[in-house]
Amino acid sequence: MVAVVAVVVAAGPTDPSMPPLLSRRLALSTALAAFGAAAAGPVLYRSAAAGTAAQGRLYVPGYRTELAKQGDRLLVDIPAISRIPAGWTANRTLLNVVDLADPQAEPRRAAYPVRGHGLQLLPALGVGVFAGMESDTAVGFDLETLDLTALARPTREGWRFGGHPSVLPTGKHVAIAERHPADPKSGDRTADIARLSGRIVIRDAVTLAPVGELSSYGIRPHEIQITEDGKHMVVANYGSTNAPGTSDSDPGVPEPIAPGIAVIEIASGKLITWIDGSDPLAELRHLTARRLDRIFAVTAKMAFANSPEATGLASDPNAEAGFNYLASRPLRIVGDRSVPLLSDQIPGTRHGLSVAYDPRADEVLITFPATHTIAVFDGATGSTKKLIKTDALGLNWPCGVTLSPHGAHWLIAGYWRGLLTLETGSHLVGMVSPLPEWWGHSHITAA
Repeated sequence: MVAVVAVVVAAGPTDPSMPPLLSRRLALSTALAAFGAAAAGPVLYRSAAAGTAAQGRLYVPGYRTELAKQGDRLLVDIPAISRIPAGWTANRTLLNVVDLADPQAEPRRAAYPVRGHGLQLLPALGVGVFAGMESDTAVGFDLETLDLTALARPTREGWRFGGHPSVLPTGKHVAIAERHPADPKSGDRTADIARLSGRIVIRDAVTLAPVGELSSYGIRPHEIQITEDGKHMVVANYGSTNAPGTSDSDPGVPEPIAPGIAVIEIASGKLITWIDGSDPLAELRHLTARRLDRIFAVTAKMAFANSPEATGLASDPNAEAGFNYLASRPLRIVGDRSVPLLSDQIPGTRHGLSVAYDPRADEVLITFPATHTIAVFDGATGSTKKLIKTDALGLNWPCGVTLSPHGAHWLIAGYWRGLLTLETGSHLVGMVSPLPEWWGHSHITAA
């Protein structure tokens, strides 16, 4: 039997633009700080060693580069960190690389010419791919030196990358979504789907040169998953575009047309199944799809922060300026239909973000940063196994989640800083640390 430990926790930041300074001594002294209870059962704790004994590296983006500083100097301007070409004035994103054998040590960092979002690592090739989100660059980098190895642009003029790369069964190619410009919808749904549907571009993983493409069969494709049998590509399509009278420079609340999931046969590029989201007003953003009978997805609704719908909602630093996330339930796919989950926990479903699958325990983990919540679901039935309030554990705004390289732990990163580990299957808390600092992210990966 594992003893339950309750200790005092250091408060997390309430405003990510003005994060409190944490000394290394404070970080180490609070590495196991945790208290509170999960909504679906007690929280149990292991020792620090049990939560951190791991090999490999954790890769966490850093979005808010204008706030990432060393003293008075921006990290992106430090020569040892910058991989930005001379004269570059467009998007840039940090990458924080953590040695999992010593996760509280200062990460290695690099800055790239990309509005980075999703990462894929290809250790056999020695490279990683960092895809841009609603922007016109994607980059490749060396896993050892972190040097820039490739810089890619969309294949069509005016199009934008969709945010997530996925490794194809060859192990030598990646698929990255490209989005049609978010033109205002016409009101003719069928015509808009045909006009605004995106593409999935297949690229050489080392050079990022395009070698092929296929339709995404939906509007604004985002996350791409490859089934473990290597036969299918499963694509989450936001299904939304700009409202009439708005533009990319002055966007309103996105207007969904056809949010849904495309199941595509890789060999032929043919659409096998299209699955509509359960709520036609909610964007369908992220998913996990290791198997066609284990597809889980998250959805999102946004409103202006000063709108009646957003009245009284706690702020979410992941939301774009002037907006707030509303409740929007995650989905389990049963056959060709979407079944909403957490019907008894709807207020807690604001901003479903990262979703990942553990095949050994047959369970799915989803983060909800706006409500500081992690939800664990049974893979076979979709039933809720546990809800964990991470702010009670000392981690605010849980965003990125991934399995550790050995598969024994979940790694969960807070939006601005901090790392939490959970044993897979048992969900025992191994480590809660207020460091490292990431400066904002959505998704993480490890290898």
